[in-house]
Amino acid sequence: MKKNDGKPKSNPIVTGLINAFFDILKHFVKDFENMRKVKKIDKFSDKFSTLEHLLIRLEKRMDENRHQIEDLKNRILWGNIIIIILILINLFHLIK
Repeated sequence: MKKNDGKPKSNPIVTGLINAFFDILKHFVKDFENMRKVKKIDKFSDKFSTLEHLLIRLEKRMDENRHQIEDLKNRILWGNIIIIILILINLFHLIK
């Protein structure tokens, strides 16, 4: 038989419950940290999508401006051609 050293024996159920409590607490802390990281990633993705949306709008405006510039170039070219033709007609009438 074993002699009792005067030390109280710990109950294995209580020890197991304490260990389980600390393991669960450790998992909650890890989950909380992961949720914070996910929230940061979500905020980053929201900012990124907003930036992407702004870039798309800017690209559309640039395309519209390019088309307007091309239209203005064509109008100026045809206007200059008409002016030159009218000047030539006036010079031709002055010479005759």
